[in-house]
Amino acid sequence: MAVDKIVDENAQTERNEILHNGVAVVVDENGPELERFAAGQLCDYLDKLFGIRIHPTSNVPAAADALFLIGGLNTNPAVHRAAEHHPFPTVSEQGVVLRRLRFQDCPALIVGGGSPRATLWAVYELVERWGVRYLLHGDVLPVERSAFQLPDVDVVMEPTLPVRQWRVINDFACGPESWGMADYRPVIDQLAKLKFNRIFLSIWPWQPFLHYEVKGVQRESATLWFDFHYPITDDMVGRHLFGEAEEFWNPDLPRNASYAELMAAGERLVHNLMDYAHRRGMECVIVATLTEFPPEFAPLLTDAQKVHQLAELTIVPSAETDIDDPALTELAAAVLRATVNTYPEADYVALGMPEFRQWSGLYERAWQALDGKYNISAQRSLDDVLGTAAQRTGYAGGAERALQEVKGDIVALYFYDRLLNGSGAKQASPLQNTRRSDMKFIYNSVAEELFPVLGCLLPRGWETLNFVDYTASRIVKRREVLKSVPSRDIPCSLIYTLHDDNVGVLPQLTTGSLHELTQDLRGYGWAGFSTRYWLTSDHDPCIAYLAQAAWNAGATPDAVYRDQIRAVCGDACVEDILTVFREVEATTVALETHGLGLTFPVPGMLMKQWTPQPMSAELIENRQGYQRALDAARRAQGEAQPSGRSYVGYWVGRLEFGIGYLEMIAAVRLAAIAEADGKRIEALKHAEAALTTACAALEAYARVARDQSDRGAIAVMNEYIYRPLKAKVAALSSD
Repeated sequence: MAVDKIVDENAQTERNEILHNGVAVVVDENGPELERFAAGQLCDYLDKLFGIRIHPTSNVPAAADALFLIGGLNTNPAVHRAAEHHPFPTVSEQGVVLRRLRFQDCPALIVGGGSPRATLWAVYELVERWGVRYLLHGDVLPVERSAFQLPDVDVVMEPTLPVRQWRVINDFACGPESWGMADYRPVIDQLAKLKFNRIFLSIWPWQPFLHYEVKGVQRESATLWFDFHYPITDDMVGRHLFGEAEEFWNPDLPRNASYAELMAAGERLVHNLMDYAHRRGMECVIVATLTEFPPEFAPLLTDAQKVHQLAELTIVPSAETDIDDPALTELAAAVLRATVNTYPEADYVALGMPEFRQWSGLYERAWQALDGKYNISAQRSLDDVLGTAAQRTGYAGGAERALQEVKGDIVALYFYDRLLNGSGAKQASPLQNTRRSDMKFIYNSVAEELFPVLGCLLPRGWETLNFVDYTASRIVKRREVLKSVPSRDIPCSLIYTLHDDNVGVLPQLTTGSLHELTQDLRGYGWAGFSTRYWLTSDHDPCIAYLAQAAWNAGATPDAVYRDQIRAVCGDACVEDILTVFREVEATTVALETHGLGLTFPVPGMLMKQWTPQPMSAELIENRQGYQRALDAARRAQGEAQPSGRSYVGYWVGRLEFGIGYLEMIAAVRLAAIAEADGKRIEALKHAEAALTTACAALEAYARVARDQSDRGAIAVMNEYIYRPLKAKVAALSSD
């Protein structure tokens, strides 16, 4: 979204003067790649902002009038020499330094930090102080070009949340599972500018990203998004978004290919993704699922059963499978070895808990074994754990599911501990003789009642990633559980839901709830957060807040919103766009209470609404909330400066879509009522109205679609909304 500017004669004169003044960006030519990249980035922005066209140099020019010294004490000799008279501050590996001084009798600015990636963040911090704002889909430059001056700053920054993690791959066509590298690169670039420092590769056992074999049985099946399919047809809404494609698909993976071809492309995508993230200063975490397998391994697993999850694509142990079952142990070890041998460049492996815990029957035996080894009862008794879980009635699925999660996680924790840490001197580690015998692990999504015991179970250097509930506002209602993590013993991060798949494709904004949780994380000593999302385009204001709040304890959503709106859209838009954000956020919180599953992107997405009951009062109020937001967005459209017109226009399109979706549900309900009453003509009229509304809503969304997730959402809704409604209208017409 960068603003294109025409360089007039005065600007050209200014450029010549600046070039004559001799600005230099100094970096060691043999220094770390990230620092050389950082120097190149600074040169790019000097050109965009001030018309200064220069390249990094390793030598300090004798005639320079302004110097930027890029790097740290141990990576740039010029910084080391400058520190002889102006000591470089003591900072952590993530510490950022901007320090004005004189070097060789020339005004200079150290742009560096405690590591090469901190130096890169220092460049982006400097550029942001020049007025640039970073959105997920690009930069916004200041409208007016100012004359160059070397900043007079002395800044030392340390993050209050050292883990700032962004999830990739995941699942569903409307999520990043559909992204190729052309989709990932620009977003990772922007996340680096926002000082995110990890990506979390959430891969699933049925996806084409990990091949392995056990006892002569090879994996031979793989697919995307639960093996659902989204044909691209000439009559569909938003057809222009999909080019010549016959089916919506990940652009980096072959469609209708052999298993071997699909797996090779999938592994290549993961390698490319981790390589690119590393080159932007980010660590990489990859998921290994050790208790869930493709169906071809069923003969090796005693009492295997299908997973109780969408499409049932994998097998899992039954409730009563022995926790020391050797076949299960060998399968899990094979997955772990394949993970670290296929992806040795990963910095961590995350071991997750299944979403639906079916392997739970022997939890008491597992607890006794862990207690005997680690004395976990000193932290919390089993009766207390179970009793607390039974009180978690507000959880999706209720207390019964909460109890099942706790029991399943006790079994899984024992299994992981036995596999990774051994049960005796004779048991070899599954990582022995692999390419990463030193791999570190993250325990992911352990039930909250077990938080207090995790510090006993994890070796130094390991971490936890914690899931409390599906949405941010639901966690806020039970925020007291956040104080029970062993944050002083191990780094603990919380999953932050930006965009829930249960609420689905409707406009969502969760900044207020995440602000509350961010304050708690700092207060209780958590390490940071990891984003969870499907669509990305709604979340520029939220990501801007998270990026600021991770470094500045005083950051507030209102202050960050105002700053972004002024920079992108201009002063005249501030109050109206604030109204947009507040109304969308209030509607999101309401939907997180009563709307879970409302637009879940699976078969039956809309036709489950074909029921002879009027639309609920809650959904009517949600529609009104979106309407109030749309009214404000339309007012802002007429006030926005050129750089902000597409920013505001996006919200207009998204809100028109959200309102249309809810109006479509109302029409579908009226059609179902008429059909149940035997009024076919009236049912047809309402069904036709629903179809017309659906097309208009999808057209509004297609008009502002920004990325592959938006295209995926539109492909999904053509399959689960447009085509079923069209078929229903045809059926009613022919009766």
